[in-house]
Amino acid sequence: MRLFNPTLVVLAAALLASGAAVSSVSNADVVHSSDVLAGMDKRILRGHHTTDDEGELPEHDKEERNYDLFAALKLQKMQNDEIYRFKMFGRWKSHGHLPDAIRNDIPESLFEKYSAYRRIHG
Repeated sequence: MRLFNPTLVVLAAALLASGAAVSSVSNADVVHSSDVLAGMDKRILRGHHTTDDEGELPEHDKEERNYDLFAALKLQKMQNDEIYRFKMFGRWKSHGHLPDAIRNDIPESLFEKYSAYRRIHG
């Protein structure tokens, strides 16, 4: 029993010393990211969009939402809902749609209202 305790202490010390020696050696097979090597060890999950000089997103980063601004249901809702119509006219204007260019795509009543909207709002 007396010989067992010192032997156990020596074996424990040897295992701890060999474990520290092994962990200090870096793996040669591991490829490190340049961000990790530069000190950025935290992941960035969200990106940000940079804008150009005019404060707009670059052409390739513009979102493609509402690509169908002239859908039949939208046009029908625009004829009945004045607030929705004003909102959609703003979208048409921001997409650069001129009244004469979309005349064949929308009903005549909306064409007249959009023409008036463009005269007032530019």
